[in-house]
Amino acid sequence: MKIFIDDGSTNIKLAWLEDGDVKTLISPNSFKPEWSFSLLDDAAPANYEIDGEKFSFDPLSADAVVTTETRYQYSDVNVVAIQHALQQTGLKAQPVDVIVTLPISEYLDANNQKNKQNI
Repeated sequence: MKIFIDDGSTNIKLAWLEDGDVKTLISPNSFKPEWSFSLLDDAAPANYEIDGEKFSFDPLSADAVVTTETRYQYSDVNVVAIQHALQQTGLKAQPVDVIVTLPISEYLDANNQKNKQNI
């Protein structure tokens, strides 16, 4: 299955085909360092660990990681955000081909022309 991902600065946007229909999902990028907990039994936190770093999805946190810089798109927290978004799709676990977008600064060269090597 192919899943198209725009891992932008504010949201992860996904699109895929399911039974011939285009499905989409928008998942906010709101992750903070360290794990969270919940006192409510039905509201389990979304905690992740990658390369020894811990992150938690928290749409209300003032400590959310800044996602408006190009380096975010190459960071561990972006990997976590994509994984979190994929888990929100409800798709069963299966091999997927992931197609992602380039940051605009990677799409253009120093002369503001298409960087065909990156594309």
